[in-house]
Amino acid sequence: MNLAQRQLTALFKAEVKLIGRNSAVAATATIFPIGMAAALVFFGRENLGALGWALPVALQLLLMFGMTVYITTTLALTARREDLYLKRLRSGEASDGTILVGVSSPIIVLGLLQCLLTVAIVWVFGPAAPTNPLVLLAAIVLGVAMCATLGFATTGAVSSTQQADMAAMPFFLILLGTGIWAATNGAEGPNMLQTITPGGAMVDLARISYDATSTFAAQVGDALPALGALAVWTVIGAVSAKRYFRWETRV
Repeated sequence: MNLAQRQLTALFKAEVKLIGRNSAVAATATIFPIGMAAALVFFGRENLGALGWALPVALQLLLMFGMTVYITTTLALTARREDLYLKRLRSGEASDGTILVGVSSPIIVLGLLQCLLTVAIVWVFGPAAPTNPLVLLAAIVLGVAMCATLGFATTGAVSSTQQADMAAMPFFLILLGTGIWAATNGAEGPNMLQTITPGGAMVDLARISYDATSTFAAQVGDALPALGALAVWTVIGAVSAKRYFRWETRV
């Protein structure tokens, strides 16, 4: 294990301990996804629309992206900057990238696990297995990456955790709102304008993943525009984070 890997591991363990000490956060991180997925299975069976299981699963995943990854990343990094934790880390040997990845990695891992747990619960108890799990997995990975990078960028616009709550709300509402908007097209799927939105891309990928009438190759081809949209949003977040992220408290 090289120096960078040891630094990442140490930062990851430190952040996990900080999260674990907050019983409310720890409980929410475990109970929330299980409870939401259970409710999805219980109420969803009799209330599925034209998109079948795809829409409720997509909206559930968007909630995880927005709450667990985006908002938590924004709040956590803002809080670490406020107490000068990031500044102290930066005075050491770790690179900027190592610090950001190390501090945010527990949140990213938690978001991935919550999303996978949701899909697994629906898969087993729905029962609703995605016909193309690879497309759904790619959507989850890109969705988490997008929200993490945009969370990094959002911290640059605020000076306190109180402001971070408000600053994170617009994109969170856009994420859910565009997902609901894209669902209005039903089984036909989102149009191109809807697909290039973050929520619309996720709804389209979930629709493709659970479509039992299409072949694997056709599903992969159909998924490329929405996957590309999420990748572009991730790049926008990364570029914005590089430009606007602040290591010291704003004045």
